[in-house]
Amino acid sequence: MITRFAALVATTAALTVGALDAPGQQTPTPAKRLTVAEVKTRLTAGTQKSPPDLAGADMSGLDLSGVDFRRANLTKARLAGAKLIKASLFTCDLTDAVLTEADLRQANMDGTVLRRANLHGANLEGASLFATIIEKADLSGANLAKTRIIGYLKNANLAGATLRNANAGADPGNQSMGVMRATFVSADLSGADLSGANLFKADFSFANLSGAKLAGADLSNGDLVQTDFSKADVTGANFAKADINGAIFRGAIGRAQAKGLDQTRNRDKAIFDAQ
Repeated sequence: MITRFAALVATTAALTVGALDAPGQQTPTPAKRLTVAEVKTRLTAGTQKSPPDLAGADMSGLDLSGVDFRRANLTKARLAGAKLIKASLFTCDLTDAVLTEADLRQANMDGTVLRRANLHGANLEGASLFATIIEKADLSGANLAKTRIIGYLKNANLAGATLRNANAGADPGNQSMGVMRATFVSADLSGADLSGANLFKADFSFANLSGAKLAGADLSNGDLVQTDFSKADVTGANFAKADINGAIFRGAIGRAQAKGLDQTRNRDKAIFDAQ
């Protein structure tokens, strides 16, 4: 994957230089939007050795519900406003893809790469995101209620996103492979709604959860190193055995009703309001 990405960068750079060296050349015409039939034709043309290639394809607004995209190359594809309800995006590469306002309810996105993808305002309610790479993706304002999330979300933007009753807890069935858990390191979850979410053993180190709703959420055994909970609602949230070294709880709502704060690790190094 790294090799392919490097090749993409090199190609883009070469095209940019070429454009600068040749003034007067026309900007490439944007890709024509495909029809549903054309999308399905490309998908069926894929083989085990040569997966379907829809890189850069424009599928904006199409109803692709239930369509099987598995293993397809969808880098830089445009799926803005597309309907992908119960679609299979298993192990697809959606690096730099645009899925703003897309409907991905109950979609299978296990093993999918969403690095730097734009999913602003997308609906992923009930979707499965197991072993998914979501690094630096934009999920601001997205709906991830009731989703299953075991993925890598470092530096992802989830500001204002809904994760009510999401299941982002560590998977006990894969402990022989090491802890399979959700990683939100340095992610922006400011103002996000994580009420009732299972966040057992999740890593929120250096994440911004200021103003977030965490009522009834399970954060036990998690890594909350220097996590910002300023003005967050932690009423009934469970922090038992979590590492809160350097975590900020200034102005946190419902702290007295939070559970397990007296059982946290490095509690003496956390920052609370003066009593």
